[in-house]
Amino acid sequence: MAIKTLPEDYRIVICLRDIEGLSTTETCEVLGISEANVKVRLHRGRAALKKLLQDKKSDGKI
Repeated sequence: MAIKTLPEDYRIVICLRDIEGLSTTETCEVLGISEANVKVRLHRGRAALKKLLQDKKSDGKI
């Protein structure tokens, strides 16, 4: 699973926001970080995940 290869900081935010459905405010409360930091980690994590999946697709692995 591609998401498991992401750095933990990104993976946790993606899981809380996109899989568990928490809001940005709820996510920052759970992790003890600012809303801006949640948004940055989510953006970077999604970008990294997109690149991983594109690379796997171009390699014929998916």
